[in-house]
Amino acid sequence: MKVKFISNIRKLRKENKLSQNQLGTEIGYSKNIISLWEIGSLTPCADAIIILSRYFQVSTDYVLKVSDDNSMLHRADDFYVDLSVFNKRLKELRTQKNLSQFQLAKKTNLTKTSINHWENGKCPPNANAIVTLACYFGVTTDYLLGESD
Repeated sequence: MKVKFISNIRKLRKENKLSQNQLGTEIGYSKNIISLWEIGSLTPCADAIIILSRYFQVSTDYVLKVSDDNSMLHRADDFYVDLSVFNKRLKELRTQKNLSQFQLAKKTNLTKTSINHWENGKCPPNANAIVTLACYFGVTTDYLLGESD
């Protein structure tokens, strides 16, 4: 399944009366990166999605527009992102379905190499991959990214 990345980043930024530059400064990204995310020319990676979710106090599902529920969450002052939970959960979900990395790749139109890299913590997935995997496994992006249990 190929997911076209659509986000609520612009909406959240405007609701909080922030310029792209101000948001970028707050979360450690450039104005240009924020702009590219908002127009859909660049897909944020897992780290950025988690940081945005924590900054705006909403779920990663809401940031990614997978859910319309914008219930306020506790604001995290710590933007350190540890993707080891994602790596473990991806492998657990895959093995629970008795799938090899190759089989999962085939079912999701992702690559075996990418799945291997994500499970082994070699690189973070992007928003499209996160949404694709969460949909395939029937879990929230918050769960997959380790932001909820």
